[in-house]
Amino acid sequence: MREGEPKREARPGSREIVAQRVAATLDTVAAAGLLSGRKGKRISGRAHDQLFAAAAERSGLDGNDLLEYALAKVALEDDFTERLLALKGSVAKDVDLEF
Repeated sequence: MREGEPKREARPGSREIVAQRVAATLDTVAAAGLLSGRKGKRISGRAHDQLFAAAAERSGLDGNDLLEYALAKVALEDDFTERLLALKGSVAKDVDLEF
């Protein structure tokens, strides 16, 4: 959102969908064993105000919860694109696909 632009209203039900997505991500990362043990890693840093505000608005989280969710998203990121692109050229050009 640019300065001076009106704030967009969330679609009905979108908050619930985001909350479910956040919960599913954190449940998955917990099931993967990435939330076990004590929280011992201390992180300090700076972020762009607009980036932080947008992430907080979209996720409904703030502070440590937002940081943990962001880390979970990175930790769970899939490699589908890389695996798909690695298949390029693996099917012979003379294969009849019956199209």
